[in-house]
Amino acid sequence: MSEDLGVVVAAVAVVAAAVVGVPFPEPMAIAAFVVAFAVGVAIRRPIVIVLALALLVGARAEASSLELATPPPEQVEGVATLMSDPAPRRFGLQVTLDIDGRRYLGDVPTDRAGEVRTMLTGEQVRVAGRTGDLDGAPRGWVMSRHLAGRLAIRSIEPAGRGPIWFRVANVVHRTITAGADPMGDERGPLYTGLVLGDDRGQSELTRFRFEASGLTHLLAVSGQNVAFVLAVAAPLFRRAGPMTRILVAAVLLVLFVLVTRAEPSVLRAAVMASVAMVAVTAGRSTSGVRVLCLTVMAVLAVDPLLVHSVGFQLSVCATGGLLVMARPLADRLPGPDWFRVPLAVTLAAQVATAPLLLGLTGALPSIAVLANLLAGPAAGAVMMLGVTVGLLAGAIREPWAGLLQAPTGAMVGWVDVVATTSSRAPAPSLGPPQVAALVAVAVMVLVVMSRPGGEHRRVVAIVVAVAVTTWALWPGGPAPGHHDLGDGSSLWVGECGVLVEVHGAVGAGDLLTELWRLGVRRADHVSAGEGQRNRAAAQVVAEQLGAPTVGTAEPVGPSLGWTRETSRCP
Repeated sequence: MSEDLGVVVAAVAVVAAAVVGVPFPEPMAIAAFVVAFAVGVAIRRPIVIVLALALLVGARAEASSLELATPPPEQVEGVATLMSDPAPRRFGLQVTLDIDGRRYLGDVPTDRAGEVRTMLTGEQVRVAGRTGDLDGAPRGWVMSRHLAGRLAIRSIEPAGRGPIWFRVANVVHRTITAGADPMGDERGPLYTGLVLGDDRGQSELTRFRFEASGLTHLLAVSGQNVAFVLAVAAPLFRRAGPMTRILVAAVLLVLFVLVTRAEPSVLRAAVMASVAMVAVTAGRSTSGVRVLCLTVMAVLAVDPLLVHSVGFQLSVCATGGLLVMARPLADRLPGPDWFRVPLAVTLAAQVATAPLLLGLTGALPSIAVLANLLAGPAAGAVMMLGVTVGLLAGAIREPWAGLLQAPTGAMVGWVDVVATTSSRAPAPSLGPPQVAALVAVAVMVLVVMSRPGGEHRRVVAIVVAVAVTTWALWPGGPAPGHHDLGDGSSLWVGECGVLVEVHGAVGAGDLLTELWRLGVRRADHVSAGEGQRNRAAAQVVAEQLGAPTVGTAEPVGPSLGWTRETSRCP
């Protein structure tokens, strides 16, 4: 236990150094770490190594931040490497490019997309364009992706397939993606999201439904995906020696990281799996908490700016929650193992990530636990089948591919149904007060139930728990009257029903998120202002809220006799 506490403190020190940065020359920090490592091992003082590692991570973070703050040249031209798969946007494509050692968020206009549309990460292009600022982009998002600015591309054309490791990874990526073809345009992108974390083809409505049901993490590759890959490869390890097992596993992990585009959660899981395998092979037992802390320090030593990645933060928090809380919760929850264990895992991950998610979104879906219990098993099966049956299906032709993927397609459909139904359920969103109250009452109940005797205390605890839970989960909704949804869009609530007016430049996803926060799960009418974008957004909102749409340039509320002072209808 004391060893775990020490490594936790060490990890916190390294994280703090990555966040703050240390104004110290990077070459000197590297030399200091090498010397400190040798000395620390010789005198058996890990604290010396930890302090030197914190200095190294802080110095590298400071150097990387200063490099990003250096203004890029106004014009950029040359051969660039794609650092992300081209993603469709309203007026073309968007892709991250690495050129001359600096990364840019490239905007490719529709008339220049051409062959670039089918290219993948690691491939090369000859590009020319004008740089600009990333106005409005979150600072953490920019830093974690090492973006020096935006690049308005005026010319772009393929220039090579890239290094051999990216070529192999892209063959696997394209094959798995081809296995999604039998599932159609709606569920195909869900399949690639579950298996590869590739969300490029997902609609705004799909993204909202998974967010509102607390299932977004299923569409981002994580430790579960990595575990399935290693499980599938387990037969290769049975008769192999220790070093061969480590080598084969390392190759598989590197390949999977490249196939899934090195998402922060995958990097965390892959490094953690590697650390655990090395420890087991060396015959040293180590706790999961210790492995997680060593993983965090190793990842930040390579790329300190990953500390700003929300995906990395959520992955570490969720993993920590599982390691610390899942088993104690499973031991204390009532019911059979098939119910207690999944529920404990879901609750542990939800509680551990709640503070971070509340800081990001301000509210959590109360239905998330139930939705995860219903969708989790099917999503896990899709992940495992995707890297086995999905590969084979992507390599053969129809109708055999469709037959192979039929069971997987059914499970993808189930996950989609759970997300859709959960996002429409009249379950409230939970703000900080509700989350804090539910966690407090849950801890109280677990403590009281774990103590012998005290029947009176148990009854009181149960009554308090029921009362607090009822208060926190009681369905709510917006007050009668007019509600501003931003940029000209409005919500009207009253005796005549719920009316939504879509005007301005607010996207469908943002509108649905705001309506969800207000407690709107259905509407009686959705109107669209002038313009194709307004009409498209209104159709998406109407589909989610189960309402008809009417195209009109005039606000509907006032035309029906509504005013901001009254909630009555004519």
